[in-house]
Amino acid sequence: MNDVRTLNAEELLLRSLDLLPRDLGAWAALFAEDAVFELPYAGTFDAPTTRDGRDAILAGMTWFMSLISNFKNGDVTIHKVAGRDAVVAEYAVTGKMRANGKPFDQIYIVRVEAKDGLITRFSEYFDTLRFKKHLEG
Repeated sequence: MNDVRTLNAEELLLRSLDLLPRDLGAWAALFAEDAVFELPYAGTFDAPTTRDGRDAILAGMTWFMSLISNFKNGDVTIHKVAGRDAVVAEYAVTGKMRANGKPFDQIYIVRVEAKDGLITRFSEYFDTLRFKKHLEG
């Protein structure tokens, strides 16, 4: 008998937030091999707006985490999407920019879709002009 239960979108999101930044490998394992990570407004700071596949998603998050120390997620508000294994959530992140020691703070709105216990699509919306200012110091 197999007592292992697959995680739903809400549980996957919460698990992903718990794993950042301490275990990027385990974080990436929450994503399907062909998952898509969307950052629709990332072009504001010359970054890719889509990362296709687990390896590309991990590379993007590795780059992002290299920029910030003392990374902390704040409280999470989650809204379930009716009729789908998907959620929309809001949370804040704080930390320090490694390059200059200045504070980092950002609010994220995300949509997470899941299938068979893995994240298939992660769409992240945030204030890209604020992020660009963090990058520029």
